[in-house]
Amino acid sequence: MKKFLALLLAAMMTLSFAACGDQGGTTPSNTGDNPSSDASTPTPTSTDTKNEIIRGSVTDLDANMMAGWTNSAANNEVRNLIFGYSTIFYTKDGQFVFDPVVVKSHEDVVNEDGTKTYTIGINEGLTYNDGTAITAKDFVFTILLYNSKAFEAQDGSDVMTMALNYVGHEAYNSGESKVFSGVRLLDDYTFSVTIKAEELPFHFDVTYASVNPMPIHVIAPECEVKDDGQGAYMSDNFTADLLTKTISDSATGYRYLPKVTCGPYQLESHDQATKQAVLTLNPKFAGLYDGRKPTIEKLILKSVTSATAIDELKAGTIDLFAGVSGGTEINSGLTAVEESNGGLTYSTYLRAGYGQITFSCDFGPTQFVEVRQAIAYLLDRDEFARQYSGGFAKVVDGKYGLSLWEYQENKDKLETELNHYTKNPETAKQRLIDGGWTLNKDGNDFVEGTDDLRYKKMDDGSLMPLEIKWANSPNNPVSDLLNTMLPKEMEKIGMKLSPTTMEFGVLLNNIYRDGIEKPEYHMFNLATGFVPISSYWYESSMEEKFMGNYNQNFLRDEQLAKLGYELKAIPSDDREGWSAKWLEYQKRWNELLPNIPLYSDEYHDFYDSKLKGYEPDGLWDFTSAILYSDIG
Repeated sequence: MKKFLALLLAAMMTLSFAACGDQGGTTPSNTGDNPSSDASTPTPTSTDTKNEIIRGSVTDLDANMMAGWTNSAANNEVRNLIFGYSTIFYTKDGQFVFDPVVVKSHEDVVNEDGTKTYTIGINEGLTYNDGTAITAKDFVFTILLYNSKAFEAQDGSDVMTMALNYVGHEAYNSGESKVFSGVRLLDDYTFSVTIKAEELPFHFDVTYASVNPMPIHVIAPECEVKDDGQGAYMSDNFTADLLTKTISDSATGYRYLPKVTCGPYQLESHDQATKQAVLTLNPKFAGLYDGRKPTIEKLILKSVTSATAIDELKAGTIDLFAGVSGGTEINSGLTAVEESNGGLTYSTYLRAGYGQITFSCDFGPTQFVEVRQAIAYLLDRDEFARQYSGGFAKVVDGKYGLSLWEYQENKDKLETELNHYTKNPETAKQRLIDGGWTLNKDGNDFVEGTDDLRYKKMDDGSLMPLEIKWANSPNNPVSDLLNTMLPKEMEKIGMKLSPTTMEFGVLLNNIYRDGIEKPEYHMFNLATGFVPISSYWYESSMEEKFMGNYNQNFLRDEQLAKLGYELKAIPSDDREGWSAKWLEYQKRWNELLPNIPLYSDEYHDFYDSKLKGYEPDGLWDFTSAILYSDIG
């Protein structure tokens, strides 16, 4: 079964951020620095149009509103706001806690065989926005749904990475058994999950117990969650054909129109043509973990371009432009604030992410580390960051962003022990020579000034050309800047860069290889964000099931994979051990260079001054900060 991403685990189905969260233990969301008919749904709350925020996003919404398809940052924002009641909540001070609004009781026991069982009691009185009661069955159903063969048949990806660690996962996921032995429905308001002994210890062990409910009465009507004492299972009428009707129908499917949900907001409408979604307060929402109930009645998520967003903010056609990077846009925003006479304001914070060139590491020229390193040596990343950010960014040399505590704690070592790949065309050329790129198209020695393109003789005797096929997205200043800085430098040493511009959703499909039978592109440029559980172990795993949405580079390196899984096993209270192993991981990653980090920057959120109490940071983004904000 294909595995879904993160960035962002992202952790929507298993880990709660403010509203409900991202895919627990997944990769972060990727950013690019439909059905419109209505299903039978609860009536939206009446709204005062003045009590609303229009959020402009440069990442377009796609059709998928249910986790399991694509990992667009814009869609994740919708999901984070409309899905809720995860058992585990991530607080602004970086703690994972059981949500007392959801969880009445919890217990964890280490069993004699080394497994660990979390038993969770759910509070009575919780409901979906249509008034249907939420019970333990809804939580167990989430696990059974996303790990089932019936869901796989919808071409959906399992977003519940935590369930991989539950006893009995393989037998249930493969269809060998209809019973998920490590998941128990104990009574109407109690369930348990049992963790495999080999998956312990785990640095984020409490998140093994993170599950949120999904409406079985909508997704699997007439079906039942059962447990005869050996584990939970679905009744026999739970089939792939049923989910094709309830989830995958292009007009009414839950994948496109999840109208029955339990987050702080509910989906009022989604127009795929205009790429706009309207969310209204969920009148049945019982509150966040601290009792807070959001007060902004309507949120409108609207597609904008970076070139026009600040003008729209000034004109009042959007109220908030979040996650702004790049010197041109930031300075334009700061000028707008200065000229607004108090009408506009902003928040600024260091980014938990970075801009990057992403390589496919399993085919073509970029499967060879010498080629990836050569490209890095051809790009003046410091100048790139200066031109792009206008001074609001710093070049990083590993898989980290400036706001991560691991970076802050290891800053001096990172700057001295990692290769900065300072621009050096001669070193780039030597790396190619070292890697065997020494021939011309005829198989003779490559002669500078005579031959244009280098070739490498492969094991089967064929000649591979040093042509890098680059997929990029339109209206992207990062793409534009790369296009001015890289091609000519590459030509000088016998490389060719062949760009193709495509819509962002198509680009993501090519990265994840979703529906792609034969990969074509060797290089992409993206930005990525980290989440509280950055799954280094899955992102560097050599297992096929993690390729694509987790290991987006399709990199197979035994040493990096080993370091990733060693990180996973460090106990949660061993901060020093985690920090030291994280540094080892960064050193190996820096050598392999599956991505070229371009910059990690200082983000700016620009917004109308009517928005009060809005306090975002690197891991507390718009979907979290807006829940603690008001219109004043």
